[in-house]
Amino acid sequence: MVLVVHDPERGDLRELLDFELDLAFGSDENAFELTCAEGLAPAEGQVVFVDATEYGGVVDETSYDAGRDATGTVTCKGRTWHGVLAGKRLLPDEGSARLGVDGKAGDVLASLIGRMGLDALFSAASDDTAVSYTFERFCDGYSGLKAMAKANGRKVAMRRKGGKVEISLPPVVDYASKVDSDLLDFTLTSVYRCVNHLVCAGTGELEERAVVHFYADAAGNVSHTQTLFGVDEISALYDYSNADDAAVGEEGRKKHREYQTQGSVEVEAHDDIDVDVGDVISARDNAHGLTVTATVAKKIVKVSRGIATYGYEVGSETTTKTSSSGNAEGNGGHAYLAGKGLTLEGYTFNADVDAESLAAVEAKADKAAKAAGDLAKDSVGEVAAAYPVTAARDGRRVTVGVACCTQADANSWFS
Repeated sequence: MVLVVHDPERGDLRELLDFELDLAFGSDENAFELTCAEGLAPAEGQVVFVDATEYGGVVDETSYDAGRDATGTVTCKGRTWHGVLAGKRLLPDEGSARLGVDGKAGDVLASLIGRMGLDALFSAASDDTAVSYTFERFCDGYSGLKAMAKANGRKVAMRRKGGKVEISLPPVVDYASKVDSDLLDFTLTSVYRCVNHLVCAGTGELEERAVVHFYADAAGNVSHTQTLFGVDEISALYDYSNADDAAVGEEGRKKHREYQTQGSVEVEAHDDIDVDVGDVISARDNAHGLTVTATVAKKIVKVSRGIATYGYEVGSETTTKTSSSGNAEGNGGHAYLAGKGLTLEGYTFNADVDAESLAAVEAKADKAAKAAGDLAKDSVGEVAAAYPVTAARDGRRVTVGVACCTQADANSWFS
C-alpha cells in the first residue's frame, strides 16, 4: 500500500513507501496519525491518501523530536475525509426550520457538497436512485450524510478518484452469509431486554406538551401498542422540545428503532476482510449457540510497511441506556424552547423585557420583601427577664439593662 502526499496548489508531490498509518472513522474519531521520515513528511494543510480508497485526510499538525534523542521521524495528525465533513454543519435555509432534500442521489450529494463549500475537495458519484430526507437542525455534515443514507437503505462511501474524493451512496451489503465467523475474533454481548417504551416529548409546556408513546415488542417491532409490562418494560425519555406532534412522532419512531438490538459485537478481522461503515456483519459463538448481527459503526485501518490490517467496532451506535436527551443520530446538543421575550439566534440567547414583564417582576419582589419582613419580625419570640436584669423589645430590637440597685446588692450578685 502506497501513500500519496498531495498539495492543493501544486498537486501530487511524492509517494511514501515506508510509513506507519493509524486511521479511524465512523461513529467517532474520524482522524489519523502518520509517522514517516522527516524529509518526506507532509506539511500542515497538505493531504495524504491511498489512491482509489477511502483512506486519507488533511494534515492539521506535525511534531518531531529534536536533540540527542531525535528519531529522524515526524508524526503528522489530522482529519480524515469523514472528519472534514464532520467539521461542517448542514444548516437550513433562512426562514426554514429544517433542511430537506429530495431527488437523484448524485444531484443531492452534489448540492450538499456545495452547501458545505467543499467542491474543491469532494465530488458526487453519478447515481439516479431517488432519495429524500429531512436533516436534524445543525447536524454535522458527516452525521447528516450517514443518517440520510441509512434512511434510504444505503451507506456513505468515499474513494479518491480523479483528483477529488468521490462520495457515493451504494446499497448496504449484508456480510452475514459472506464472511466466515472463523475469520473473526469478537467479543459478543447478548441483550435480553433493551428500551422498549419510548416517551417522546415535544413542544409545549406541562399538560399542553406534545407527548407520543412508542412501544417495541419482544421481536423489536415498533408501534403504539404496548406488549411488554412489569419488569420487562424499560422506559426512556426522548426530549425534543422544539418539535410538534408530527415531527416528534416521526423522529421518535426513528429513535426508538435505534434502541432495538439483540446485542453488540466488537470485531477484529483476520486476513483481508474489508467492509465499509454501514455494512452488516455477524458473529456466531458456536459454544453457546448465539449469533449477533449488527451494523459496522466504526472502521480502524492500520498500515505498517505497506501492509494494511482492519478492525471494526460493530453495533457501538446502539445503546441500552434508559434515558436520552433531544439529539438524533449522534448529533449532540439539545433542543431548546424559548419562552416569552427570549430568542435564539445561532448559539446566542437574547432577552427582551417589556414594561408588563418588569411590573410583574417588581410585584413579585415587593411580595418577597414583605414576606421576608414578616419572617424577621416573627423570628424573635417573647422577651422576659428576671430581676435585676431588664429587657425590652422594639420590633426585632431587644434592649437589656440592669435595674437600679445599691452597691451592696451589686457586690452580692457578682461575688
